[in-house]
Amino acid sequence: MSVGQRFAWVTFLLVKRQVLVLALATATAFAAGLTIGRHSFPQVAPGGDSVVPGESLDEGPAGLHFTASTQASPGEPGSAQTDSRPASIETIIAALRNAMGRPSDRHSYLELSKLIDGIDPKNVRPVIDRLQALPNQREKSSYLSMLIARWAEDDPQAALAYAQNNGTPSDRKIAVSAAIRSWAEKDATAAQAWVLQMPPGQDRERALQSVVSSLAETDPQAALNMLQTLPASGSSRQNYYWPIFSRWANANPVAAAASAAALPPGSGHDNALQVVASTWANQDPEAAFNWSNTLPPGQGRNSAVQSILSNWANKDPQRVADITAALPPGPLRDQATANLSRQWAQNDPAAALAWTEQLPPSEGQRRALQNALSSWARNDPSAAAEYVATLPAGKAQEEAVRSVAQQLANANLQNALSWAQALPAGTTRQNALDPIVTQWSENDPEAAAEFAVRNSSGDARVTLLQQISRQWAQNDPQAALSWAQDLSDPAARTAVLPNIVAVVAENDPAHAAQMTARLSGEAQTAAATSVISQWAASDPRAAGTWAASFPEGQTRSRVFENLINRWANSDPAAAASWLGNLAQGPSRDQAVSAFTNRISSSDPQAAVQWAATISNDSLRDGQMESTARAWLKTDPRNASAWISNSSLPDDTKARLLNPGG
Repeated sequence: MSVGQRFAWVTFLLVKRQVLVLALATATAFAAGLTIGRHSFPQVAPGGDSVVPGESLDEGPAGLHFTASTQASPGEPGSAQTDSRPASIETIIAALRNAMGRPSDRHSYLELSKLIDGIDPKNVRPVIDRLQALPNQREKSSYLSMLIARWAEDDPQAALAYAQNNGTPSDRKIAVSAAIRSWAEKDATAAQAWVLQMPPGQDRERALQSVVSSLAETDPQAALNMLQTLPASGSSRQNYYWPIFSRWANANPVAAAASAAALPPGSGHDNALQVVASTWANQDPEAAFNWSNTLPPGQGRNSAVQSILSNWANKDPQRVADITAALPPGPLRDQATANLSRQWAQNDPAAALAWTEQLPPSEGQRRALQNALSSWARNDPSAAAEYVATLPAGKAQEEAVRSVAQQLANANLQNALSWAQALPAGTTRQNALDPIVTQWSENDPEAAAEFAVRNSSGDARVTLLQQISRQWAQNDPQAALSWAQDLSDPAARTAVLPNIVAVVAENDPAHAAQMTARLSGEAQTAAATSVISQWAASDPRAAGTWAASFPEGQTRSRVFENLINRWANSDPAAAASWLGNLAQGPSRDQAVSAFTNRISSSDPQAAVQWAATISNDSLRDGQMESTARAWLKTDPRNASAWISNSSLPDDTKARLLNPGG
């Protein structure tokens, strides 16, 4: 789980409790993923051991109290009852261990949530200390944030001080957000004031978003007012509008729409319109669409219309089809048509395809057909494959074949291969095989390569083997290289070897350079060019040392030229110093020529001086002339003086100084 995913998940966990008793009684709500307290219970398989409370930490008022659930005995009617009793740290830690050991267990989440909600906020710190002593597990930071949020209900500044100074950077971000949100639920103004004291940057923006989002749960107008009073920021705050207007539109779409439309033009205005449109369309799509038609033309209106029609299509695709047909020709109608076909085909592919086929030929019709087939192929790839075979040859069929092939491969690789091989030889079959073989190579590249060699030839074989080699090199570069070197087809071998080395060079150019030494001819030149381009971006000096190790020839000239093109952009002085240490020769001439082209606009005088050091007469005069001609356009006086005293032939000087003479 990435930092962003964990951050979003914990933020979702920290939503304010609505009705705990109703949540516990409604089993179907759990299947959809329910929010209880500040903790969300995602859709998971039932099960998990219940937690047995241990001895009380403190029998007095300051004890760690929680409301425990007492289940009815087997065979006895009745629902769960509650029993308030103190809980020990051992009980809570046991529940934490259980939840972390069973991350998909709904029951464990439920027990832990009840325990955390029942802890006196003043007594959270001892639980946190014990949690931190547990072995490191992926889920620990998420539960730590839940505890910090509970702590922040009583002492937000202490909770924040702890959150800011403990854990990894990603853990701290999640914990700070949890504490800020918990504080903002009780006192958004104080939470905002604290956040604004943070130094500008992503951490402050993330904390401000937590404050605004928390306030929007209860008072979206106040949240919008707060957002509009925040100091200007270099980063975009368009995401702030989503929690505000989604909550607002749920409660009062007319008021939310009016407020969104009144925002100043920009990305925030457009996003607010889009979220109002999407939320309103879930309730009353006809009213939402009528409102969108009152908006002025522009991106905001287009986004709103698209959101409404997209939501509406799930309920009444025929009505949306009628509306889409009435839209004026252009990108809006094309996009709406494509979206409708995709959603319609999920429920009724025959109707969706019949509709797309009767559309007039256009970009929208082509995309609609492709989307409908892609959706159909996900649900019934065999039927979609049969339909594709009946399409007339052309671009539409090629794209359809590719989409269906991808879905067939997801369902059954061997069936997909059999279907593709039965297609007519040529572009159609190649379009089908490309995605199938690419997916195959993710799991068994050697078998995929054997299939490609045995069942294809010429350019088609080269294309398939290039795709396989790229995928193979990402997982096992040495095996991919050994396989490629043993290919009997010279054209295929020359094509795939540089691909493999290039993939390795993305992360380890030094290793890729070693692999290049095992190649020869065109394959080595192509591979070396890929390596030097990657290496020059991270360590141009090391790349330069490696480039200079090649003997004089085509490979050395190509890598020199690629190196200088990258290096001169980032550090022209260092590139010039490296050039100055090269011995005269064709490869140096190519590198100097590339260098003068790179610096001619910023330092034309230095450029012409470098061009004059090229040893090849023809290349030198041509480079000096082209550089001088560009210099004349920006600084004719100094350029003319240099030309008059240069070593250029007299006829070249005359051509430059008297272009009309």
